[in-house]
Amino acid sequence: MGAGFRRAEPRNSRTRTGAAVSALILSAVLHAAAANATAITETDGKVLFLKSGSYTWAQVSRGQVLSAGDQLKTASGARATVTFDDASRVQLNPGSSFTLKEATPQASGMELKLGSLKAWISKSLNRRFQVRTPTAVCSVRGTEFGVDVDPGGDTRVQMFGGLLAVADTTGNEVLLKDQESIRVTSEGLGRVTDAGTREERGGDGEASRVAKREVDLRMSKEEVQAAAAEESKLSEYQEGKALIDVNGNRVRVEEYIVRPAADQFKLVVLNERADRFDYFFYHGTFNQALPTDMSVALRQITGCLDAACSYFMTSYRTGRSNTQDNMLEVASGGHLVDINNNAVGAQDDVTAAFDPVTATYIPVATNRPFFTTLYNDYNLTFNGVSHQSWTSGVDIQNMVSGQALAPTFTNVTTVRNMPGCAPPDCTYNEISEGIFHDVVYASNGDGSIWEKYDSYVISDEGKIARTSDFAATGFTGQSFKQTLLGWNFQTIVTASEFQGRKIDLVVEPKIFIQSGLIP
Repeated sequence: MGAGFRRAEPRNSRTRTGAAVSALILSAVLHAAAANATAITETDGKVLFLKSGSYTWAQVSRGQVLSAGDQLKTASGARATVTFDDASRVQLNPGSSFTLKEATPQASGMELKLGSLKAWISKSLNRRFQVRTPTAVCSVRGTEFGVDVDPGGDTRVQMFGGLLAVADTTGNEVLLKDQESIRVTSEGLGRVTDAGTREERGGDGEASRVAKREVDLRMSKEEVQAAAAEESKLSEYQEGKALIDVNGNRVRVEEYIVRPAADQFKLVVLNERADRFDYFFYHGTFNQALPTDMSVALRQITGCLDAACSYFMTSYRTGRSNTQDNMLEVASGGHLVDINNNAVGAQDDVTAAFDPVTATYIPVATNRPFFTTLYNDYNLTFNGVSHQSWTSGVDIQNMVSGQALAPTFTNVTTVRNMPGCAPPDCTYNEISEGIFHDVVYASNGDGSIWEKYDSYVISDEGKIARTSDFAATGFTGQSFKQTLLGWNFQTIVTASEFQGRKIDLVVEPKIFIQSGLIP
């Protein structure tokens, strides 16, 4: 049977699967260009800049003003956003080569020689906006579109909103409407197709993800909202409401769960405030196709008592972002292990498990079988910097620590809980004082790499819950879950790579209870 559980952390396998979901349960980017100028308003990774008339490429900095003839190159994994004086902007994706051709009050023009870009264009009757590639000319008459140029110069153009005129090098032109796309080669214009057709859905990487309209990392607020609007049409669970967060800010919460493939589920949470946008996703792949009632499988994610789970995840991917910073967790090689009988000792043993029949936690005797999913490969990154990872081609969780085939770890962050510590360099909770506020702080040996999770249980009015609010429920069973429906969970994540920024997410628990994520 499926079961939730309490246990000590397994040796060599501390994972944020629980952190990504349970910690979640427990400033939008400001694009400000210089006045009356075209400027680089955001960079991520290695972005090179070549001034018109110069022969020396240099690393670009945010705020760099661009003039006609200036060029940009984005390295693998790098991105840059160029913002124009009318608030129109272009995002250059990894491996792109871009030249600003024109930047006047009457016209904005650019050339994309290689790579891909996404553009959001302010509507104006008196201004032209044009993107040239080796094979195509895109003249904007709308608001949102994407361009992708392969090494051979062939161009793929997709329209997400409004109208876009696309011409080939011989002057033939076609007008793209919402959700239409076209390929342009040296032989001319291809056939206009709907963005949802099979021909346009294939492929890998950034262009494929945009075409499929899936919520993922490294997306703007507008991209996430557009993708969520498409994804949520197929949702099996969906919730949403407006509330006040712990800092007194009004936040609109939207949540849904979809089935991207027969053996997959995906949870998405969106938070919109007046001055920021944060989002979260959890995408898991199971060992077999999920049943019609998805909750049957989701209830088994936390483990199974006595007998092996029928459903378990073989891999998962979670992400959090404020559209500028991101936290990414990836695990693969998932397999079931009876962790109460795996020769690792008591360090990872389950001492109590949730019984769905009685809706209570029950004691688990020593060596009573308890099966849970452990992963051979794992990586947790913040803005691309690894905080904890391991890799091994063997069943690492069944080995005793110290054996020759032990996995290789990098940048391991360790939870710190020092006696008498003071925030922020410590782990603590205020439950003993009757307040549902929990802090987890983790860092590497010298403190140069760190992460912090600040979690609350709050009401719709932003009040922090007290243990007395749940005392009558015994903190278990149906009574507890029913009471939980009147509260929300907020987790604020900060990290060494965020430069003082935060990812701030609020969720309501109803969708987790309905779907079985809270058993």
